[in-house]
Amino acid sequence: MKRAALAVLAVLVSGSAAGFELDLATGTGGPFQIEASRSIEWRRDEKVYIAEGDVRAERDGLVLEADILSAYYRQDEAGKSRIERIEARGGVTIRSADGTANGGEAIYDLDKSLIVMRGGDLALKTLEYRVTARDSLEFHRGESFAVARGAARAARAEESVSGDTLVVRFEDAGEGRLAARRLEAFGKVEVRSGADTVTGARGFYDTKTQTAEVCGDVRLQQGPNRMAGECAEVDLARGRSRLVAGAGRRVSGLFEPGAADVAPAR
Repeated sequence: MKRAALAVLAVLVSGSAAGFELDLATGTGGPFQIEASRSIEWRRDEKVYIAEGDVRAERDGLVLEADILSAYYRQDEAGKSRIERIEARGGVTIRSADGTANGGEAIYDLDKSLIVMRGGDLALKTLEYRVTARDSLEFHRGESFAVARGAARAARAEESVSGDTLVVRFEDAGEGRLAARRLEAFGKVEVRSGADTVTGARGFYDTKTQTAEVCGDVRLQQGPNRMAGECAEVDLARGRSRLVAGAGRRVSGLFEPGAADVAPAR
């Protein structure tokens, strides 16, 4: 079916009819262009536009694709309208120069610059990492970080960080792109590099220095060798690990004689 650039789109982009001017988040930037293979409906009383069928919405390098997209708007005292929330359902994909995210549905709160995705096979592919979650993925666009909730995991090559909740903090990678700079994990934390594993209650991983710190009843396993303590400091780049005792506790280790040294993954 031919994709429809319906007459209502002229209203959305130009504001030439019904006094409507599509204004995303801050009121700056280019127009928000929407295409749909089936229909675009305006419900004036509900203050919503609904696009159905192979929907594609694009603005300033951000592309959102879904089966159904609803754009809710409000009007100010001057009679201008601006989008305040976008809801997408069915095979949702969000793409930008920084990566691609997939899920069953998404809600974009433009006032908070917050996108929340749920359902389906939740996944975020960044420049270096693939982040997955069971419950939800949150993108805080204004503050450049993402939150994965429920069996969350970030992985690249043979390295991975996982936990009940995972926070991915980004930094400028040049050319308008963002790269993961720091991974923060909470609850059932595991940092893995090749055959080496560190588990604990909370921890973080610095992606540039390849160093991690995990605390809270820590267990470190290197091949058949096992160590335990309150905190672990791990340098994956140099193959070094340090266990720290907690208050009133001692560090411990069980080392198998003749065990081959297990080098960290590069």
